[in-house]
Amino acid sequence: MKFLLSLALFFAAGQPINAEQVELFDTDQEKVVEYFTNTDEFQAQAKHILNSVTGRVLDLQPVLEHAFILKVPLVPPQKLSVPKASIEDTVAELFVVMPKQGVRKPWLILRTKKEETLLVEFSQGLDQLHQLIHAEKLSTALP
Repeated sequence: MKFLLSLALFFAAGQPINAEQVELFDTDQEKVVEYFTNTDEFQAQAKHILNSVTGRVLDLQPVLEHAFILKVPLVPPQKLSVPKASIEDTVAELFVVMPKQGVRKPWLILRTKKEETLLVEFSQGLDQLHQLIHAEKLSTALP
């Protein structure tokens, strides 16, 4: 049974791509707590999130405390166009900031190909991304 579950999770995790790993950073511990293979599923979720960008973060200093931050290097870098927010750029890395206490809804830190940083809001739900993270954890935890 474990073998079948391992096999199912292996194939469900998607095909690895030639890119940096996906990293899960815990701001309370101030370190990366999990590494994941950057699969086509992580890329697809990152693209869905990027395509749902609604505008810039308006908070002067959005809170980074008590949060998880998921870093997803994009392969290839993705174009982002949000005319109403005057955003027209190519994104190389996407960081999903997920507050632990629900004080604020999740938001993004984007690193562009020009090494610039954008703070943006998005509307895509994170359920599928959470499932992907948990599936990856399970597939690496099984003997």
